[in-house]
Amino acid sequence: MKTMKYLAGARHVWGSTGEFTHYLVIAGIIASLDQMLKSSIDSEPVENFPRDMPKTKGKVRIMRAHNPGFTRGRFGQFPEAVKLASTAAVAFIAGGLQFLSTFYPGQYKLRKLSMATVMGGALSNTIDRVVNGKVTDYLNIRFGPLKSLIVNIGDLAIYTGGLLYGISLLLPDKEE
Repeated sequence: MKTMKYLAGARHVWGSTGEFTHYLVIAGIIASLDQMLKSSIDSEPVENFPRDMPKTKGKVRIMRAHNPGFTRGRFGQFPEAVKLASTAAVAFIAGGLQFLSTFYPGQYKLRKLSMATVMGGALSNTIDRVVNGKVTDYLNIRFGPLKSLIVNIGDLAIYTGGLLYGISLLLPDKEE
């Protein structure tokens, strides 16, 4: 019986299930939003930076930084490896999301949403790495130990999605 379910689901692995498509749209929206903001930041003159984000009382600053590596420039001296690892990570997450959507439709929704969120952020940063050789960061969130950290929406999506994924592992899933 389990083999039959597997074979029935295998027909759809290469096709897009409606659920998978919805999660791809979420990832695409995150990546597109981040890419638009990065483009806007990169097109501004250097004298516009840094500046406080309105209504944040100086807790968030808009800056422009270019990062050739991962978080805080890690492995920036190996740009081709960073590009390859980033591309592989996006592909791996997309494959996992496709698998869950195909074989567990209607289940693990928070897990799938968190994977789509991570994938959107990772995709945006991967596009930057492949096209420009570096990632544009523009948000300096000025709280405690984060004062020196400059991130972008893609980074925040990766962090948020990872946190949500961890939470999803602790919650029981209900079949629908």
